[in-house]
Amino acid sequence: MQNTHLRTYVKKHPDNKMAWYLLGKEYVREGQEGKANYCFQQAGEVYEAFERSKAPADIWVDYQNKLVEMAEQKEKKHRIRKMWLTLLMLLVLAGLPPADAPGFNRDAAETLATALESVSDSGEEPLSGGQEAPTVPVSNSNVFTAAGFGGSHQGEKALASAWSGAGPKVETSAVLGMQMTDNWALWKRNMPVKYIVQTNSSGRLTAQSYDSKQCNCEPPEVSKDIQLLAQAWTAKQESAASLSSAIITYHKQKGTWPKNVSQLAQPFPNNILGETAPGMTEMFPTLLSLHQQEKGTVGQPTNEGQAGQSDSPQAGNPFADTLGGQLFLQDQLEIVVDKSNHRLALISGNTIIRNYEVGLGGERTPEGTFVITDKVVNPNGRADGEFGTRGMQLSDTNYAIHGTNEPNSIGLDESLGCVRMSKGDVEELFALAPQGTPVRIGTDLLPETILVPEAKDRYQYTLVPKQNNPNKKYHWLN
Repeated sequence: MQNTHLRTYVKKHPDNKMAWYLLGKEYVREGQEGKANYCFQQAGEVYEAFERSKAPADIWVDYQNKLVEMAEQKEKKHRIRKMWLTLLMLLVLAGLPPADAPGFNRDAAETLATALESVSDSGEEPLSGGQEAPTVPVSNSNVFTAAGFGGSHQGEKALASAWSGAGPKVETSAVLGMQMTDNWALWKRNMPVKYIVQTNSSGRLTAQSYDSKQCNCEPPEVSKDIQLLAQAWTAKQESAASLSSAIITYHKQKGTWPKNVSQLAQPFPNNILGETAPGMTEMFPTLLSLHQQEKGTVGQPTNEGQAGQSDSPQAGNPFADTLGGQLFLQDQLEIVVDKSNHRLALISGNTIIRNYEVGLGGERTPEGTFVITDKVVNPNGRADGEFGTRGMQLSDTNYAIHGTNEPNSIGLDESLGCVRMSKGDVEELFALAPQGTPVRIGTDLLPETILVPEAKDRYQYTLVPKQNNPNKKYHWLN
């Protein structure tokens, strides 16, 4: 990219150290080391700060190229101001390697430029390294997202998306941190807050890092209100993922769409959902519409909602507290069983929502792909039977995921082929994973890290009546 605009800007603003730094990076790319070194000398502490962060060139070059490409369609003065506002803010806030964040739009740079457009037209000078952006009206809403942090993953794209998504209707955008293990992002009920983009009392956007290692600072404490809202947000995303997957199963089984949550939560054997969670009724219209749009069937009648409860989308967006206003865990839930380390994970895409320790049967446990068919409470007819309090059959075979009356066998190869789980774990999985959930069994699939909430933070649900099967005695290979 030509550095003409940078040179012109530096001539007009010789005291802008960030501009000198960026011009130096352009000269490096062009192989003009002498000119680059001169620019870096003028940049002073800005050069030192960014070079110590070891920020690769591609993160800022990518945004800079994107902005120039977009801006060339606009009037010259407007283009230059927008480029500097966006580029400088991203460099200040996101000087580390990029990481994928579910739901992040790769055109966040363009969105960010639009969010800052009011200042581009106002005649104010571009930002020179601070962490404040233009004044916007203050409101009282909070939105959340999450991103992977660890190794080469630092959540910068989620941060850029949070910044570009802030505005008149958003007071606080919080980025929660998911630990990264290999390519897996680990979902937890109490994920730490990594960044907050906030409208302060003066109506200006500010950004704060809450990772002392990342910002090389002593960050303030995250407010109790934000912590509680974040925990509620993670809980809601889990139940939304379960409901979304149940809608997918219903459509595959019936060829039509469910009319309400009650159609998904029927007595056995129509118990696609064995349990319901708070808020599912409010989420249902939005999630149904999402899946209808994917299938190109928007506009099909859904008839009445549940008795006494509204299934109308006009009641408000249940995901208004999620950055982008959509379901965060968008991929269908899947169960993965790793025979190498006796782990069973519930996943959505590359996000591990739970990772339980399980008992297996060694070579007797089959490898391959299955789906959850029968979901049964007390499959032996009693809570203390050999299959425990819950059972989930695998593709109408003699294998199942179930509880056990031999808890000491968890982590060992003592079953005849089935997957054994402890009581609390199997009951939570039964609640989260609907009928039709794909199951993949193999080796070297999952990390060792056990990912199970404390008892008080377990998935909260209400058991649907008549989840047992009085007409069948199961003979799974325990």
